[in-house]
Amino acid sequence: MNKKDPLAKRHQPSNPAPLRHAPLTRLRPPPSQLLFGVAAFMNIFVAFAYFGQIFMILTPPHWCRAPPGLEDLNLTEAQLKELTLPRRENGEFQSCARYDINFTQVVESNLSWPDPDWPLTSCTHGWTYNFSLYYPTITSQLDWVCDEDWRPALAQSLFFVGSMLGSPSLGWAADTWGRLPIIIFTNVLGGVAGVASAFSSSFAMFAACRFFVGITHEQEGLMAFVLFLEYVGSEYRTLMANVPGMIFLTLGVCALPWIALALGDWQTFTIIIHAVQFLCIFFIWVIPESARWLLSQGRVDDTLKILQRVARINGRTITPKMMQDMKAYGEKQAESQSSRHGVTTLDLFRTPVLRRRFLILCVMWVTVTVVYDGFIRNTANIGYDAFFTFTIAGLLEFPADLLMIVTTEWLGRRHTTVWSLVLCGISALCIAAIPEANTIGIMIVAFVGRFLSTMTMNVGHQYPVEVLPTVARGQGLGFMQTLGFASAFASPYIVYLSKYSYSLPYVIMGVMTVIAGLVCLLLPETLNENLPDTLEDGETFFSGQSLCFNPCAARPKKGKPAKDDVERKGVDNPAFETTRL
Repeated sequence: MNKKDPLAKRHQPSNPAPLRHAPLTRLRPPPSQLLFGVAAFMNIFVAFAYFGQIFMILTPPHWCRAPPGLEDLNLTEAQLKELTLPRRENGEFQSCARYDINFTQVVESNLSWPDPDWPLTSCTHGWTYNFSLYYPTITSQLDWVCDEDWRPALAQSLFFVGSMLGSPSLGWAADTWGRLPIIIFTNVLGGVAGVASAFSSSFAMFAACRFFVGITHEQEGLMAFVLFLEYVGSEYRTLMANVPGMIFLTLGVCALPWIALALGDWQTFTIIIHAVQFLCIFFIWVIPESARWLLSQGRVDDTLKILQRVARINGRTITPKMMQDMKAYGEKQAESQSSRHGVTTLDLFRTPVLRRRFLILCVMWVTVTVVYDGFIRNTANIGYDAFFTFTIAGLLEFPADLLMIVTTEWLGRRHTTVWSLVLCGISALCIAAIPEANTIGIMIVAFVGRFLSTMTMNVGHQYPVEVLPTVARGQGLGFMQTLGFASAFASPYIVYLSKYSYSLPYVIMGVMTVIAGLVCLLLPETLNENLPDTLEDGETFFSGQSLCFNPCAARPKKGKPAKDDVERKGVDNPAFETTRL
C-alpha cells in the first residue's frame, strides 16, 4: 500500500492479503508516475509537431540578386545593393524588385546613382539571402518568396485541412478500437510523414507530407489526454491535465527556436523533431488501455486483467465486491452492445440538454482555435528578433497553465472559461486601439493576449472531456476538432486582413472571443463531478445548476461521508473507482 496515497486506505480492505508479487511491485513505479511521464513526452511531441513547422518555413531577409557580370566593378555588397535595389518609403531596401538598367554603363560613366526614376523589374536572377540571424529553410531553398510567398502559408493551411479530416475518423476509431491503438498509430504515421517532409524537393511533396502530419497531429495528443483523464479521479483531473503541459510543453516551445538555430539547417531540424515520435511504440508496454473504455464496451475480462495489473503496481487490492460490481456493470453494458456500437456524433444532437452543451462546446473550441493560432502568428512577428520574441511568448505557457490550474480548482471550469475568453477578447480590442507605431505597447498587450489565449486553450482541452459521455467522447471531440481546424484554415487570412487595416484582425478576434465567452455561461460546472459514461448520463449529469452556480460554495463540508458525496455526483463506472489515482 502506498502510504502517501490518501485514496489507498479508502480502497484497502480491513485485513488485506499479502500481495504475491510484492517484491516486483516495489520495483515498478505506480500508474500515476507512468501516466505523468507519458503525458510529459506527449506534450513535447505535440509542441514539436505543431510549433516546429513555423521554423521550417521561416523567411530569411532577402533581396534581388544582382545581374551577372558586375563582379569587375569592385563594389562592396553595400554599394552593390545601393546601386541595384530601390528603397521603400521607410528607407528599407525592397525585397522583390531591382532596377532595370545597364549598371556597368552607369558606374563607368561616373553618373550619380541611384536614381529613383529608373525603371524596375522583378528578381529575374534569383535572390540573395542573409543568414546572419537565420539559417537555410525550405523557403530559401526553393525560393518561396515574392510572387511565390503564398506557398508556406498554404502548406500550413493544408496541415489544418489534414487535421480537419483526420479528427472525426480517428475520434471514431478511438471510441471503436480503443485509445491506445490510436495513440500509437497517429504518432508513427505522423513521425513518418514528418521525417519525409525533410526530404521534400517540391511544394507538392512538402504540402502532402504536412497534410499527413496534420491528419495525425491533434489526435496523437488528444487521445492520450483522454486516456489519462479516464484514469484520474475528479480531484486530480486538473493537475494531470495541465501540469505536464505547463512544464514540458513550455519547455518544448521555448527550446524549438534555439534547437533550430543550433542545428542551422531546416532538414536536420525537421528529422529530429519528428523522429522522437517513434518512441511512442514503447507505450505498448508502458501504459494500459483505458479500463473505463473497456468496461463501457462490456469487455469485462480484459478490464479485470488490466485492473489486476494496475492494482499490483499501485499497491492496492481488488476486493471481491469490486469485481462483482465490475462484472455486473460490464454485463449491463454488454446487453446494449449493439446500440452502443451504433453511437455516433449525431446522438449528441438527439436530446435537448446534450445538444445545447455540445453546440456551445463547438463554439468555444472554434473561437479558442482561431484566437490561439492568431496570437501565435502575431507574437512571432512582433519585435526585432523572431526567435527571442517566440521564446518570451512561449514562456507565458507556464504561468498561464499555473493560473488556469488554480482558477479551475477554485472558480471552476465554467468561470475560468468565461473570464479567460472575455478578457482575451478585451486585450485584442485594446491592441486594435493602440497606434501602429507604438511597437512596445503592442508587444506588451499582445503578450497579455497570448497569456489569456493559452489559458483558454488549456481549459478548452479539459472542459469537453468532462462534459461529453464516454461512449461518444472521442467522436464528439473529433467533430469539435474538425470545426476548429476548419476555422484555423481561415485564421491566416484573418491575419492577412492587416494589409488593409492594421486593427481589423484584432477587432474580429476580440469581438468573437467576447461573444463566445458569454455564451459559455450556459455550460455546466464539472468541478468535483464524475465523468458521464452513457448518453443518458450526458443528458442528466450536472442538472439543476443555475448560471450563478458557485462550485466553491457547493463543495462538501469537511468530514462529509464519502457515500453521500458519491450519491450527490451520481453512480460512476466502477473501473474508474478501482483505478483512480
